[in-house]
Amino acid sequence: MLVSVGGTESPILHVLRTYRPKHVWYFCSADSRTQAEKIQEQLDWHPAPRFIEVDRFEELGPCYGILRQKIRDILAETKVPPEEVLVDYTGGTKTMSAALILAAIELFHQFSYVGGKQRDKDGVGIVTDGSERVIFQSNPWIELAVREIERACDLWAAYQFEKAAETLRAVAPKVPLRLRFEAIATLADAMAARHRLDFPEATRRLREAIGRLRPIFEGRATPNPLTIAEQTKKLCDECAADTANQKLLRELLDNALRTAAQSRYEDAAARLYRAMEMQAQIWLANATNGLFVNGQCKRENFHRLPGALKNLRFCQPTDPEVIKLSLEQCLLALSELGHPQARAIAADIALGNKSRFRTATEKRNSSILAHGVLPIGKDGFEQMKQIASEFFGFDLSREENPIPPLDPAWFE
Repeated sequence: MLVSVGGTESPILHVLRTYRPKHVWYFCSADSRTQAEKIQEQLDWHPAPRFIEVDRFEELGPCYGILRQKIRDILAETKVPPEEVLVDYTGGTKTMSAALILAAIELFHQFSYVGGKQRDKDGVGIVTDGSERVIFQSNPWIELAVREIERACDLWAAYQFEKAAETLRAVAPKVPLRLRFEAIATLADAMAARHRLDFPEATRRLREAIGRLRPIFEGRATPNPLTIAEQTKKLCDECAADTANQKLLRELLDNALRTAAQSRYEDAAARLYRAMEMQAQIWLANATNGLFVNGQCKRENFHRLPGALKNLRFCQPTDPEVIKLSLEQCLLALSELGHPQARAIAADIALGNKSRFRTATEKRNSSILAHGVLPIGKDGFEQMKQIASEFFGFDLSREENPIPPLDPAWFE
């Protein structure tokens, strides 16, 4: 037991005799050290004593500082597991009790306070000898998982969903609302899959999360994790299609913005480049009535290509089974078909070394995650964003479908 000493001895003797610990660590002032030693002498068994003495017992900082240092030292020396320590904060000054709780709540699970119905001074003084009762209570930080919820919220906000899931899943067995913590951890797993663009896995995880969340949150005020899971599943279902589509394109753009917010500019640039390519592929699919799908035309459709494309050198099949077009080739093909936005890009590409489009995209192509060794950095990504917004009409000022924040109220 770790007990604060000061005031009357009876409550401390009562709690010690109730639990009969093998170790007693007395938190006392220089003045109450004698009292602590006297309490130790009155015990009819022989627990191993330690004395944590503080001089400035009316100042919170010094009390807390000494406790935090000494508690860890004593635990290391005695090899007593923290979960086997009971902390009693009945005695001592109010400052000492406050410091004891602040320091102990970081490590220990069990607390006690000696109260009683009979007190002197017309019921407002100290507990009358013989009427003491021990009020046992658990650490509210552990029971409510205050720290873990705060940490999970911070990790979630930083798009570190896997770590948020690990944090919630680790604390779940220690809290009364275990199933709720586990269900929200599953939702975090789904968000992790969504953030890494693994939409089939995200959909699978979301189905599992919805099954766990429905009994807990159905009928509750929205937004709650159930409605978020259902809305996210609908989005991920559309993004899991075999062909490029506007929903997937927008999710890719949102993902690029989230990835850049993590300062992962190489990864963000790769996503933005793919988004520009995907938009060009969607335009080309529409312009050719589906002859090109994801930038590719199959052999059986060669003869149906518009004449304007058949005459282009890069639209001649180098592979006998398929014509594959790059980003620029898709745009140049669209320009030949009269697509207005593609024509503007083609005109810029024709400027050669002065092309703003090529300057931005070649930074990505020569980056360390593409074909070169140089990082694209924040400036390179911002340059790509400007080109993507101007030439493709993307709104990159914000996410269109942001991942909602983790709400601490879900755990209440």
